[in-house]
Amino acid sequence: MKIIKLTSKTTGGPIYINVDAIGHFYSNRDKDTDEFLTVVGVTTHNNGGFKVREDAEQILKMIKAKETK
Repeated sequence: MKIIKLTSKTTGGPIYINVDAIGHFYSNRDKDTDEFLTVVGVTTHNNGGFKVREDAEQILKMIKAKETK
């Protein structure tokens, strides 16, 4: 299992996600707070995804680093 560590936008705590379970991720502005965030959706949950602080490019780099190991 390939795990990456992301930072929750709501709590500031860590979120550990299996890269093979990521269904989608995208960066945008939160409609309620107008803050920049990234949403990471996983195939094991139907909750709209986790809001995280890392941007999409950072997540891509983390995933690529796991693929080379």
